[in-house]
Amino acid sequence: MMMLQTISIDEKFQLAKIDPAFRDIFKSALPFLETRKNLIHTYIVYQYATALLKCAQGAPEVIMPACILHDVGWSAIPVSDQLKAFKPGKRDESLRRKHETEGVAIARDILAALGFQDARINQIVSIIDGHDTTQAARSPEDAVVKDADKLWRYSKVGFHIDIERFEFPPKRHFDYLVGHLDKWFLTREGRTIAIHEAHQRELAYGV
Repeated sequence: MMMLQTISIDEKFQLAKIDPAFRDIFKSALPFLETRKNLIHTYIVYQYATALLKCAQGAPEVIMPACILHDVGWSAIPVSDQLKAFKPGKRDESLRRKHETEGVAIARDILAALGFQDARINQIVSIIDGHDTTQAARSPEDAVVKDADKLWRYSKVGFHIDIERFEFPPKRHFDYLVGHLDKWFLTREGRTIAIHEAHQRELAYGV
């Protein structure tokens, strides 16, 4: 059983805390994470994936690179258009899809430059391709990446950033997140962490 009290999410990016096996991938991704708060987002998603892998199934050698690279495609979307693609409510699905396809191309280039074999690259980019626009788990690895990505929204940092950029009252956003617990999470461990994090936000904001 996952010990929730042991989960501690760093709120400031520290490359030294990335597993050495994945550090070069993160270093290569950094230029593509300079928009949309994506550096801290990716760092926290990485940490949630690490926590999920203590219990959930999946290959870390696929999951962790996919987590690091899943949002590099936002660098190809104009900043003025980004919020249209992911603000709760009416979204521009073509932009959401574009960040996935652009991300696949960028991730392929990064992984190839680092010497990854084609078979492993294909496993990783297959998760990036559809991580936002598909809902069902296409593999155990896909489920962990999707859950780690969604957990960002429930984190202390993610919740604060989202209510500011969406200009939502805390209660409105809290209710939105709680209302999606059963829809979003594909692993038992992901849902358990989300419930725990939601409770922390409830206490912090008095919602």
